[in-house]
Amino acid sequence: MKKKTLVVGAGIGGRFVVEQLQSTDKSKYTVIGILDDDLRKRSLLGVPIIGKIEELQRCIIKLKIQHVVLAIPTLDIKKQQTIINEISKMKITYYVLPSVFSTAQSQQAAVPVLDYSKLLVGREEFALDYKSVKENFQNKTILITGAGGSIGSEIAKQVFLCNPKCLILLGHGEGSIYKIDMDLRAVQEKLNQSTEIITIIADIRDEETINRVFEEQQPNIIYHAAAHKHVPLMESNIYEAFSNNVIGTHNVLQAAKISKANQFIMISTDKAVNPSNNMGATKRLAEKLTLSMNDLDGLCCNVVRFGNVLGSRGSVFPKLWEQLHNYVPLTITDPNMKRYFMTIPEASKLVIEASLLEKPNAIFVLDMGEQLCLSDMVDELICLAGKNKEDIPINYVGIRPGEKMKEELFNDNEGAKKISEKLFEGHYFTSLADLNMIYTLMLTYKREPVKKLQEQIIQQANVTEIG
Repeated sequence: MKKKTLVVGAGIGGRFVVEQLQSTDKSKYTVIGILDDDLRKRSLLGVPIIGKIEELQRCIIKLKIQHVVLAIPTLDIKKQQTIINEISKMKITYYVLPSVFSTAQSQQAAVPVLDYSKLLVGREEFALDYKSVKENFQNKTILITGAGGSIGSEIAKQVFLCNPKCLILLGHGEGSIYKIDMDLRAVQEKLNQSTEIITIIADIRDEETINRVFEEQQPNIIYHAAAHKHVPLMESNIYEAFSNNVIGTHNVLQAAKISKANQFIMISTDKAVNPSNNMGATKRLAEKLTLSMNDLDGLCCNVVRFGNVLGSRGSVFPKLWEQLHNYVPLTITDPNMKRYFMTIPEASKLVIEASLLEKPNAIFVLDMGEQLCLSDMVDELICLAGKNKEDIPINYVGIRPGEKMKEELFNDNEGAKKISEKLFEGHYFTSLADLNMIYTLMLTYKREPVKKLQEQIIQQANVTEIG
């Protein structure tokens, strides 16, 4: 049975839509009526003009409309979004005619904000005990590396709400650090917050600068979020991956030790478990460095592993959401690929929760339930966009360099166990031999050919000797 369809706009775009639907024998849609603000128009290709655009909601209810086509590509983005929001409230599907049918070449389709938590159907979000965090952060100086990134900036927001003595936002990109600084200062003005905010532009690979920052600021707790995290990009940029993820982490660890910090929490990834790519392998080496530093001069070091963080920079779902609203084919690697997923707020709260536990040599992972199939997640995304899967062209491009079909949360020898309703804990003790090999790589990596360096990094990352 064909869906009752309402077309908004009786201009060139509306004519195109009606022609296409009327001339396609197997069309799943039948046009019942058209809305247009020019009431001099009575019909279009035999379809009646039944009212003004402002009557959209009334017409949908009265005519039991199941699908709407917004066919005014010249409409400005704000008005377009208003109409889309109105349609979305009616729980029916819709389609927006792209701007290719308009002479306004710069026109773009309005892309609504996506609540990524809606992709994780039936899962309660991780809750943070803010009272305990506030008590722990009292009179503390907290430093966040990569503070302008998706995760770093959210950690900064959560930490700031708990009113530490001082919050240091350290990052390499001035634009992103400026933004999180302005965001926090706006909150500070509303809440009359007393936390001192310090912004520092620095590269974690610059050992001298990092040492100076730590000597001057004397942070108590460090959340290390700075890293290169994009798997395919790092496959073709192995020297950058190693210098940033391994040497950068080493520099921050050493500075934390020398300045007698209390805690160091490294943000890692499930791709560091039995890694097969440059990003995962360098993050695994960074994990080993972090855990080897535990309890040196009173420094408690922990690792927090994330699954795929929905909505973070470089993740696939913001791109797919934009493709859906710009009416271009979705580009998907493999429909059977499986991943663990979490939201940005969940990820940041997990990091802060881990810092409260202060367990030596611990690796913490959020209970994210079962791995989810990419095809199921895409189906949910299409549903949230108010569209039909049959109408969405999908290009399957295959697994990209360095990617796995599924991920793991712990190595077999890490002794993982569940310590609360939402948290798993494992442990790893880096051997002296393993540590020396990593230090050797840090001295020689620039001289190694790409292929040989990749082999060495992945081999060393997969060493499981402990003790």
